[in-house]
Amino acid sequence: MLLTVDVGNTATAMGLWRGDRLLARWRLATDRRRMAEEYAVFLEAVFRQKGLPRPTAAALASVVPPVEHELAAALAELWGIEAFLLTPENAGLEIAVEHPRGVGADRLANALAVLELAAPAGRYLVVDFGTAATFDLVEAPNRYLGGAIAPGPETAAEALAQRAAKLPRFDLVPPPKGVVGKNTIEALQSGLVLGYASLVDGMIERFAGEVGPLLVVATGGFAGVIEGLCRRIDRVDPDLTLKGILRAYRGAR
Repeated sequence: MLLTVDVGNTATAMGLWRGDRLLARWRLATDRRRMAEEYAVFLEAVFRQKGLPRPTAAALASVVPPVEHELAAALAELWGIEAFLLTPENAGLEIAVEHPRGVGADRLANALAVLELAAPAGRYLVVDFGTAATFDLVEAPNRYLGGAIAPGPETAAEALAQRAAKLPRFDLVPPPKGVVGKNTIEALQSGLVLGYASLVDGMIERFAGEVGPLLVVATGGFAGVIEGLCRRIDRVDPDLTLKGILRAYRGAR
């Protein structure tokens, strides 16, 4: 039983695997102040509530070092597990960028996961909607080629709310009446949801224009919202990062 953990800047996703089967998944807010004892109590409660068997191993991909440290300590305290930590050195990828150690572990996990798919031209583009929206170019059999980073939709919405006192909070869903918003909320939804769909399609076209045909896979919480609005996304996989962490762990054993 393998527990995979993706520690992002905003949220931490966890999944328990039996072989290739994902038995359960859950998320919690990433909090740099949370201590190992708190994580241990949380994990014990989740496993008890869901009736899950205890893990025998754990693998982490993290972009928040204080959280990864406390989580690793919690796993050691609770179950005596020494967690595997995904890094550029153990990912099993050729990382063809100027500073490989600067590539986030979540992006490496995504690259590993899409390489399990069959792309006709052997090239993939992962679009991951998190705190940042990342675009990562991957080439078979194992090359990570780099990508692009933009603010994530929720990050952009929060920045607008903080900078413009009169703007209301709103849900990141498509506006009900098309691109022409008839009130402030619809206008915000048009700009941030439909605008992001255009951004994604435009970036995919630019990547394809430089490297040729691509299999485009989207992940992250916003992917399900934007999937039907984009012309160029081939598939959505909300568990892509957890699958990549699983593959990294197996490859390093």
